[in-house]
Amino acid sequence: MIKDKSIDNGREFDWGRTSEDYAKYRDIYPEEFYKRLLDKGVCMKGQTVLDIGTGTGVIPRNMYRYGADFTGIDISA
Repeated sequence: MIKDKSIDNGREFDWGRTSEDYAKYRDIYPEEFYKRLLDKGVCMKGQTVLDIGTGTGVIPRNMYRYGADFTGIDISA
């Protein structure tokens, strides 16, 4: 459980209880989304990318093949 007065008025929440469903349904971005990132020169070889709020790591999992080094962080373990 996470409880922080600065988040959601201090109410406890537990992302772990929903992580299985989240992982199952979260990979929702169409291929066009990833193409647009590449067209903007993002997530490419030689870059280091910080994915804040990575969740299940959907962006790094779909973009690693283009050569960037990813670090993902998330509030939930």
